[in-house]
Amino acid sequence: MLALAVVLEAVFVVLAGRPNAANSPLPRTLLWLSAAGLFYLIAVALTLRGGAAKGLRLRWVLLAAVVFRLTLLPFSQPLAQQAHRYRWDGKVQQFGFSPYAYPPRSDMFSPIRSPADAAVPNPQVGATDPPLAELLFRWNYGWSQGLRTGKILWVVCDLLLIGLLIRMLRRRELPVAWVLLYAWSPLAVYEVAGNGHLAPAATLLAMAALHWAERRPRWAAAAAVAAAMTQWFAWTLAPVVLVAARRRWGSVLAVGTVVGVLLSLPFWFFSTRFMLPVLAGNVRLYLGGASVYNASLFALARNWFGLHTAAILAVALTVAVIIAVCVRRLPPLRAGFLIVSTLLLVLPQVHPWFVLWLLPLVVFNPEAPWLYFSVAVLWGYLAGAHPWGVLVEYAPLYALLAWQAWRRPRAAKQAA
Repeated sequence: MLALAVVLEAVFVVLAGRPNAANSPLPRTLLWLSAAGLFYLIAVALTLRGGAAKGLRLRWVLLAAVVFRLTLLPFSQPLAQQAHRYRWDGKVQQFGFSPYAYPPRSDMFSPIRSPADAAVPNPQVGATDPPLAELLFRWNYGWSQGLRTGKILWVVCDLLLIGLLIRMLRRRELPVAWVLLYAWSPLAVYEVAGNGHLAPAATLLAMAALHWAERRPRWAAAAAVAAAMTQWFAWTLAPVVLVAARRRWGSVLAVGTVVGVLLSLPFWFFSTRFMLPVLAGNVRLYLGGASVYNASLFALARNWFGLHTAAILAVALTVAVIIAVCVRRLPPLRAGFLIVSTLLLVLPQVHPWFVLWLLPLVVFNPEAPWLYFSVAVLWGYLAGAHPWGVLVEYAPLYALLAWQAWRRPRAAKQAA
């Protein structure tokens, strides 16, 4: 395990010291990350073995996780450009504007626009992130205006998430060494410390909500709504928290409503203009201009039935899974795992960092298909230029899911 940690660190050192070859036919960055993914999967296999986890010292797992993230903090040329959008939204708020009111390319921003702002993605659309995310962008820009130092907040959230996962593993009497499945993941290290994504801020709150769902439902409601106010995907987990509350659902709903109102209150009005229709318009404009990217089931349904039918089928399948896990009253962590994994299969766009929504849940549901996908999904950055990259991601994923579905009934029958 020590040798594997050293090899992973060596890969991250190489990545931190070289420019990103995003425009090359086969980016070397992805080859290095694939090598890291291979060693990561070996470490996962050793960790999940019967007695291996008991002998694995937690302090070494955590030390390696911290070193990995500190190594990639100086990485300044990420494949994704979302960090530029986070910085822009924080910047316009510091100058007294609502990020939802005007798109980045608006002429009124000419006095504050700098050459670095040319990299802001979707400049024709106003902000589409939820209110708590926008508040975090403003706070982050207030103390750090650089892209490198701006990643510190997300890395701190990532480390707090690792600490929460350890607490949850202990609570459920599972080996704490299983936290390695998230802590050593090249996807988590690269997308958070390297690309500077805010996903850990949302997943930290979402995991806290699922952790508290059965014991502290009001706390869970507050955390669930805060997570949804950070990234939209977390709304799919709200029914799980509500069902887990059982007879206390009324107070849980009230707490969630109050938290949602308080977090969104700073953005309700801008110059006497009610902003909810503006936000809805931004989301509609963004979705209208977004192409299908690195999708699996949605892409197939669109090719067979058309775009609108594919969207209806995706929503219907997600709702069906949510209803099924709630009716069966599955444990919150299992229910959340099934909902988010379904979401990744039916979304029209699956950026690699979307898998960070699922990866903390994989710690408690260590299934081979999704462990593989957490490594292979980074090839999604080539999906536009090289369609074969989608096969590298999804063909083994669906094969493993089919094998798992076939094997599970047989194993249950043998056990009976």
